[in-house]
Amino acid sequence: MDAVNRVILDRIQRAFPIVPKPYQRLAEGLAIDSREVRGRIKFLKDEGLVRQISAIFNTGALGYRSSLVAMAVPQDEVERAAAVINQYPGVSHNYLRPGAYNIWYTIAVPPGQSLEGTVERLSSAAGGWPALILPALKKYKLAVVLDVLEEGESAANDDRSGQPKTESDDTFDSSSANIRIVRTIQEDLPLVESPFELWANDLDMKEEELLTLISKWLDHGVIRRFAAVLNHRQVGFSANGMVVWSCPVEGIDRYGKILASHAEVSHCYHRPAYPVWPYNLYAMVHGRTMEECRRIAEKLAEAIHLHDYEILFSTREFKKIRLKLFWE
Repeated sequence: MDAVNRVILDRIQRAFPIVPKPYQRLAEGLAIDSREVRGRIKFLKDEGLVRQISAIFNTGALGYRSSLVAMAVPQDEVERAAAVINQYPGVSHNYLRPGAYNIWYTIAVPPGQSLEGTVERLSSAAGGWPALILPALKKYKLAVVLDVLEEGESAANDDRSGQPKTESDDTFDSSSANIRIVRTIQEDLPLVESPFELWANDLDMKEEELLTLISKWLDHGVIRRFAAVLNHRQVGFSANGMVVWSCPVEGIDRYGKILASHAEVSHCYHRPAYPVWPYNLYAMVHGRTMEECRRIAEKLAEAIHLHDYEILFSTREFKKIRLKLFWE
């Protein structure tokens, strides 16, 4: 991958320009035109480095309930249990990790459905294995931005971070028109000169109206980011570890903010602890090797002065998709 592709990759994963001609904006300072930018992004997609470019929604703001779930499954039942879990459309990620609780999946249930009831039904169908529901009680960081640049390369061309100012306090208007917009902009952005105009035409809207709405939803936290989602392994980050601490509750906010300040941390949450699973502070780290992840974990442990932790490496990926909201 050449330097221009690395810069484009970095720009689109941080914050895609919400403007009428975004590929032209991405070309600024690169001595190429928008047509070449589109061609290079197509190449990055064809090579599997970019999964898609789209709105990444705050599911809670749309009325969904979501959680991480850990299930303890005997080794000889793992395949069948994972296949059952994967059938539910609200399961977006499902991994095998070593330990007594070895199947870890994320689930989102639409408004009006019970999260607990859905997990119970999935657990029963998978074999009746014990499951822990681990929702995020507090989110300290949620932004997967991988360092794809080499020394001396700079990608900044837009001062918008792409992150919401706060978690959304607004109630999402679940009108048929808004649901149709969500269903559209969660899909991969077209590789045409004016992609938002194309979307707007399909939605019977004006382009300016759609751009304004996307920007509003970003500012209010309904959309977390509008950006590219990368394939971690394809861009060189073949290892990822979920680092978990059993943390005194009175200090968890302070520790969570410290962990979130580290660039190596992509996700950081306070989750509930259980007698059989005493961990309540989670930080997801990505590295080029497992050893690099271990070094990052030790660095984080030093930063918060808590050395009693576990690293749960993903050893197998059963499912990893973009969650499709308001599915039929």
